[in-house]
Amino acid sequence: MKFKIGDKVSFLNEKGEGTVSKIINKTTVGITIEDGFEIPYAISELVLIYGGAKPELPVENTVHTILSSEIKSQPHQFPLEKKLKALKKPEPEEISVAFSPEKINDITHSDINVWLINNTAYQLMFTYSLFQNGNFKTLETGTAKPFESLLIETVDRKELSDFSTFKIEALFFDAKEHEHQAPISEMVKLKPIKLYKENAFTENSFIPEKALIMDVYRINNHSEEPNFQSKLDLSKILFQKQSQSGSQKKSKQHAINNPAYEMEINLHIEELLDNYKGMSNAEIILVQLKHFQSALDTSINEHYRKLVIIHGVGNGRLKQEVRTILSSYKNLQFHDASYRKYGFGATEILIS
Repeated sequence: MKFKIGDKVSFLNEKGEGTVSKIINKTTVGITIEDGFEIPYAISELVLIYGGAKPELPVENTVHTILSSEIKSQPHQFPLEKKLKALKKPEPEEISVAFSPEKINDITHSDINVWLINNTAYQLMFTYSLFQNGNFKTLETGTAKPFESLLIETVDRKELSDFSTFKIEALFFDAKEHEHQAPISEMVKLKPIKLYKENAFTENSFIPEKALIMDVYRINNHSEEPNFQSKLDLSKILFQKQSQSGSQKKSKQHAINNPAYEMEINLHIEELLDNYKGMSNAEIILVQLKHFQSALDTSINEHYRKLVIIHGVGNGRLKQEVRTILSSYKNLQFHDASYRKYGFGATEILIS
């Protein structure tokens, strides 16, 4: 439904009414309430009471185009059923970011709206920063209410190539008694090419537009950490596949191992998954080990001569797990890969 300045409206999901005093964009208008304050409100959450006379205004003032240089956070409250569902906690409470094209029918030429989604019962104080030229540049700060989505930036289509790494920092608070939540500082990596694909944008219950949604942080993720060691023990069971007799595995004997058959895989999680925010350390290592086991199986089955595993240095846990798996094989030799090329962060496996 289209509204015009002067229309009298009521709010769909809460008590109160007001008058349309500004057209912000195609999904949001400014509503002046009885106290005289103007608040931005999603058109989908308004009901027309009666139309008002439209004041004589210059054409350029009737529609406000949102540019990244003048962006202001625009709230969108979740539908009532979404709030009730979240309060009952049938699904994780999360902070996410969403990307939606301004022109859904012309995605290749459309600018991209960036939304912050607060799918939690906490209020947030947040900062939104973009990584450019080796440093972070803060583009927006503000407050997000519980179960609210905020439009925090519109990115010019021509600038998307520079829009790949950004950071969300947030403090959780509540006027009522609440559980402590530690502040967060999370980086998210986005492949801009995704924003050129129409099927990347889907219907959702957070914002009124089709969007690509990426998780940033999941509340109570720390509760999974006590099970970290047990998950690693499970990874050994899943990926070592030791026989009931406990005998070592044997790689297949090959009459010919083609010297040209060499493989290199990078187990850094950002190389394996587009988005891994919200995953615990144990879950990340399970994904890494699964990719390692798959590459090792392929190398053996297809007569590869050498396999290089880039596992990084870190705290050494992934390297330890990789070498534990390799020790369960017979006729495999492994050692640190070339220091000049990989530093201390890789293992070279020779397949006989």
